Amino acid sequence: MTQKLDQIEAILERTAQRAEANTGAMFWRKAALCVYAQLHSTVNSLVQVVEIHHLNHEATQRNFEAIVIELREIRSEIRWLRIENQRILEHLFA
Repeated sequence: MTQKLDQIEAILERTAQRAEANTGAMFWRKAALCVYAQLHSTVNSLVQVVEIHHLNHEATQRNFEAIVIELREIRSEIRWLRIENQRILEHLFA
């Protein structure tokens, strides 16, 4: 009878150890899932920031190109004004 009780006690002890190990493993799984969720959220936030910066860069690039075109037009007008001024001066002092 004592031998049976010792066997039952050993079985209960192993069962308790397995339950404890499973509880520990579940804790680590839950912790890993929590970390994964946080990483996922962080990556999503970073992707949104990159997308916003990309859109801002594209808008800045378009604005820059528009400014370059406008400066070329102004330069062309200045050349035309210089030519006109030269022509007027030649007409007046020729």
